[in-house]
Amino acid sequence: MPKAIPAQVITQMDAQQASPVLLFELYLTATLRFSATKINFTFPTGGNVYTAKTIEIDDVQQSIEGQIGRVVCKFDNVSRDMSGYAHNESFSGKQLIIKRVYRNQVGSATYYNEVFNGSMERPSDIGRHWLTVAATRGKPLNRKMLKFAYQRMCPWEAGGTECNTDSNFDLTSLTASGTADSGTTTTLVDNALTQVDDYWNYGNIEITKGSITYYRKVSDFDAGTDAVTLDVELPVAVDNTCTYVIYKGCDQTWNTCGANVAWGPSADNELNFGGCIHITSKLDAGM
Repeated sequence: MPKAIPAQVITQMDAQQASPVLLFELYLTATLRFSATKINFTFPTGGNVYTAKTIEIDDVQQSIEGQIGRVVCKFDNVSRDMSGYAHNESFSGKQLIIKRVYRNQVGSATYYNEVFNGSMERPSDIGRHWLTVAATRGKPLNRKMLKFAYQRMCPWEAGGTECNTDSNFDLTSLTASGTADSGTTTTLVDNALTQVDDYWNYGNIEITKGSITYYRKVSDFDAGTDAVTLDVELPVAVDNTCTYVIYKGCDQTWNTCGANVAWGPSADNELNFGGCIHITSKLDAGM
């Protein structure tokens, strides 16, 4: 006669069956779905398949009410899949959702807790073993509150949907495109860029080489050399086969975004700024 399974073992088996699983959804061009498990996980039953991946959460910043305001995630990159996405996709501003589901309640799509819902930053580290990316602006609790940080710096990017509410900010007039003359893995040079020093600072640039497009931020524009310096090094060198589209940016402060200076969009952008301009700095107040 087979022996009966001890009650304590059955209790442990039930606990494992009901144990929580973290699911990660990265809304890039195509949605990436990962589960922090050893095998693929399907949620809900018969629905989306979440690919098993080793994922570590390095840092979580929470409010006193338990709301997650910022999270840093490390995704396994041994197979180079994540670095491939980082080279070909722009993570910045794209949505990251982390869900907690329970193994014994995967039948319905409603059986989950949304742990985090926010916008990703650019990957801060792309290594042989990990890709590290942070996300901020978590989903707020359901209470009366400001929807963004009350500060002098605008929480939105120039030309974004939040800053374009009255259609005065037209990004089509703040872009340039062409073919590079030369460059390196960190610079792009085009003599057709005749703007003044720093004109393209804080902007975005899309560089295409061999049918692959790379997304970067502009850290500096030198009018003397017509050189655009990138914030993150490319995996390939820029040459005269590369095409590009560059978008004017803004340092998200009123003094530069609201005024017609080299790196400000234009004086017409005042209604689109979106920051709390009536908060004076210590310097403005003479303190």
